[in-house]
Amino acid sequence: MLKLDPVLFEQVLFNLLDNAAKYAAPNSTIQICGWADGNVVLLQVMDEGPGIPSGDLERVFDSFYRVEKRDHVRAGTGLGLSICRGFVEAMGGTITAGNRTDRSGAIFTIRMPIPAKRPNQENPT
Repeated sequence: MLKLDPVLFEQVLFNLLDNAAKYAAPNSTIQICGWADGNVVLLQVMDEGPGIPSGDLERVFDSFYRVEKRDHVRAGTGLGLSICRGFVEAMGGTITAGNRTDRSGAIFTIRMPIPAKRPNQENPT
């Protein structure tokens, strides 16, 4: 079981999905995948937009930084991804941005630690 704030995590998911919808083409697919890997849970949000220019991959999390859309319109205020990073890190996780390797599009990966069980902690059934 993860230890996280459900309201903050909901806002993270909303911001990632909203961002994907702004940059992806109409009627394209936005995927959400999640799985456990050792002592972390990973959650990925992938779109089919143009992707993120390599020079912008780390900057997308800066406050007020916006990647220019291909139609030269800047979407949003530039706060959504910054808020995502702040909330995820406040809950002990990390978030990274990348580009899909199977097609065009961005991919955001959240890694949340699975708390270690204490010796006197019972296993839920």
